[in-house]
Amino acid sequence: MKLTCLTPEVQSLLSEPRDILLIGMSGIGKTLLSSFLNQSGAWRYVSIDAQIQGQYLRKQILDAFNAEVSKGAMLSRLQELGILNLGDELCKDTLAPLTSYLGMPGDPDRGGIEFNEYVKRQNFHRQAELTAVEGLLSLESDQPVLADSSGSFCELFAAGDPTFSALKERFLIVSLRESDELVQNLIVRYVENPKPIYYPPDLLSEYWSEYSEMAGDRDSDIDPTMFALWSYQKLISVRRDKFAALARQSDISISAADLRYA
Repeated sequence: MKLTCLTPEVQSLLSEPRDILLIGMSGIGKTLLSSFLNQSGAWRYVSIDAQIQGQYLRKQILDAFNAEVSKGAMLSRLQELGILNLGDELCKDTLAPLTSYLGMPGDPDRGGIEFNEYVKRQNFHRQAELTAVEGLLSLESDQPVLADSSGSFCELFAAGDPTFSALKERFLIVSLRESDELVQNLIVRYVENPKPIYYPPDLLSEYWSEYSEMAGDRDSDIDPTMFALWSYQKLISVRRDKFAALARQSDISISAADLRYA
């Protein structure tokens, strides 16, 4: 996909001399915008999700999949899914290893992860993302940096946080805003293809307790896909409010609906 409609804000970024940090909801177009801006290779591109997967959670992800292989999982299947390459290392051109590792809580017989293990992996992800984002502050580069944040950025940082203030000093913060229509599209896409997601601990506990009251108290009572669909629609509403607060403190705010791709 290529960006075919340039807004004045996007045009201004093409000549921006400062480091840039893109923030916004998952699936809103941050990576596509990054690819467009960096066609010339003028920036050093940094993907927080890729760093989480390939650097900060690499050992945990490999350990989890090696454990699956030792229990009889087909190595060829993991390679087919784009999780491991032929050298039994994580594939680098996809986030399939990270999403598969995070998984969804619920009945293991229906593809879920036991809740206690799921919470542990969520905590690992939280710490990895904190470390990756904070690492941007000390990143040395001969080129301006173009950083693509995770869709869970709003769960870890708020406008008044010291880290966010420090990021604003170094980076031009560019917020991609979502419209009501785009949010509905995100929900439709998620219904068609549910994917693992990061939850802040308090919301995960709240959602799990509420859903368990309806479906049952045991992990085996919970259909992982149904829980993911149910909780995502609640979480996306919460994230809209959090990202809106961050957008008000950003240097540039761009409506994702104004960006056209072909």
